[in-house]
Amino acid sequence: MPPDQHPTPAFSDEVLVEWRQDLVTRQLDDVSVLGEALVAALNDKDDVRLATLRASLDRYALAMGWSRDKFLPAVIVYANELPALDDDLFAPAFILKSIAPDHSETAALLAKVSQDVRDLLARL
Repeated sequence: MPPDQHPTPAFSDEVLVEWRQDLVTRQLDDVSVLGEALVAALNDKDDVRLATLRASLDRYALAMGWSRDKFLPAVIVYANELPALDDDLFAPAFILKSIAPDHSETAALLAKVSQDVRDLLARL
């Protein structure tokens, strides 16, 4: 291929955005499950399980932070599809607080989470 030509992308931008949204949804579902397990470990006062769950949550935040600019819009879309005070807001709130703590959407989301979710986020 001549140097002045660029290959045609294999997928359209629309397909890539949809794929990214699906990927983020799956990851946030996993984070939500970890959040539920974290609540159980806190209730059981299981320090070993707490440490393992916190490490797992940190890995999700780290991985999503590497592609922050690509994943941030998908996390925001996911969060905006949930009603206020929904416990499933833990996952996007945790990720946004981790990868975009100063973003205006983070503040808006943290304002709409339940007190239980707010308390859980404060313990991380």
